[in-house]
Amino acid sequence: MSRGASLAAALLLLGAATAAAADRMQVAAGDSPTLGSADAPITVVEFVDYQ
Repeated sequence: MSRGASLAAALLLLGAATAAAADRMQVAAGDSPTLGSADAPITVVEFVDYQ
């Protein structure tokens, strides 16, 4: 594995560990557009600010 690939893998693992330690939040999707199964075990919500 190249040095760049090793660094990328380490950063991914660090990000995953940080995300796992973060508090979980309940976010109501309401009638927002969605993709995938409604009963999926994980929901990813993307907030975008176009300023």
